[in-house]
Amino acid sequence: MSLVDTAKRFVLNQMVDGRLRALGKPIYTVVVAQELVAQRILDTLCGIPPSCDETLLQHLTAVVKTFERPHMLKRLIASTERICPSLKIVIADDSRCPSQISGVNVIRLPYDTGISFGRNEALKVVSTKYALIMDDDFIFYRRTDLTSALTHMERNPEIDIMGGAVVDLPLFKTPDFSKVALFPTKAEPTRPVGSEIGGFPVCDMVANFFIGRTDRVAHVGWDPRLKKMEHKDFFTRARGILTTVFNAELKCLHARTPFDKAYMMKRNDVDRERKLLRDRYSVR
Repeated sequence: MSLVDTAKRFVLNQMVDGRLRALGKPIYTVVVAQELVAQRILDTLCGIPPSCDETLLQHLTAVVKTFERPHMLKRLIASTERICPSLKIVIADDSRCPSQISGVNVIRLPYDTGISFGRNEALKVVSTKYALIMDDDFIFYRRTDLTSALTHMERNPEIDIMGGAVVDLPLFKTPDFSKVALFPTKAEPTRPVGSEIGGFPVCDMVANFFIGRTDRVAHVGWDPRLKKMEHKDFFTRARGILTTVFNAELKCLHARTPFDKAYMMKRNDVDRERKLLRDRYSVR
């Protein structure tokens, strides 16, 4: 990480959790809003890729788990309608007052049942060959080329999961999940990590933005006891079962809600999950 990037991250951390928090919320809100406007303008100027091929998209359903963030969910849905209006969407919502969105299949869940339970329930109603797993604070834009990704998966049936790049705002940084270790496991990968399938590198884990073969993803599923911290556990259990690759050209934007106090309190309440994972994997 460069000195400039380090400085930017330090300032952002101070704005969210440090001495600059009082200024952080209005600055963060304005900056992210302006960045999203700029991206929509660029979408118009640069042109949106042909990511709405009806023949391919009829085999894909987006699966979104949401909790107490109706504005984020509406923002995501608006972006999918702009970029890919024919995309089928299933939403698992365990908010106190689940959303009602026209044209979208919303599964109303008991309050705070968690990410894992919600994703499992959503997958049960997916009838398409592929499922696009997403979080509710993602945004589609011109780089969200679903058709290209689906084409590659059709050509390479050995690929079970194709992960994309999540571009975090406001710094436009993309987390590198290839550097994140799984929990301890004796399972061997189905293909050597770092080898390629169809030009895409095989990896242990990708972001929670991926296209998966519905039946294969459901076969592994998520542990419903993990309301949060489910990500690494899913890919640890998937090792030796699913083949995962990373597609750097499949992208979405990511704008978090670090100043939503009530939401963040729930999100950061992970003592129960930490204990479960410690007991399961014998890690601290």
